[in-house]
Amino acid sequence: MSEIGRVALFGKLNPLAYKAIESATVFCKLRGNPYVELAHWLHQILQLPDSDLHRLVRAFGLDPAHLARDLTEALDRLPRGSTAITDLSSQVEEAVERGWVYATLLFGENQVRSGHLIVGLLKTPNLRHALPALSGEFAKLRPEALTERFAELLGDSPENRLRA
Repeated sequence: MSEIGRVALFGKLNPLAYKAIESATVFCKLRGNPYVELAHWLHQILQLPDSDLHRLVRAFGLDPAHLARDLTEALDRLPRGSTAITDLSSQVEEAVERGWVYATLLFGENQVRSGHLIVGLLKTPNLRHALPALSGEFAKLRPEALTERFAELLGDSPENRLRA
């Protein structure tokens, strides 16, 4: 039986999200972590000048300084000492898959933006606690408001012009 490969799945990410996961992989290796985790990826997205995630932070009133501090603490809690990356965490892979499901079926898109990743994380039962576990600030995100107002909140995001 054929499987959906990572190349096909991660190929659905827009350039911003794709480059951020590549940067997260390098960041993970530099830190000596064995797995690329959501904390690595979100940290790398937030290092960029602008993205859907930045827009959501502002729209839902998340405190950027508190969020950055919490992500750093989450990264510091990860195991260290690895000389090579073992793999992507299952949460990262599932976030992309769920982001793709929401991007295509709910929003009619053919690419996965960081906003779609956030929707997928918030709306998927076994992932919905992943973001608040990284920072309590993420609890301020409201999944229903985000899905209902996605175009309004993110219409002028630089990700709106990117293609996978």
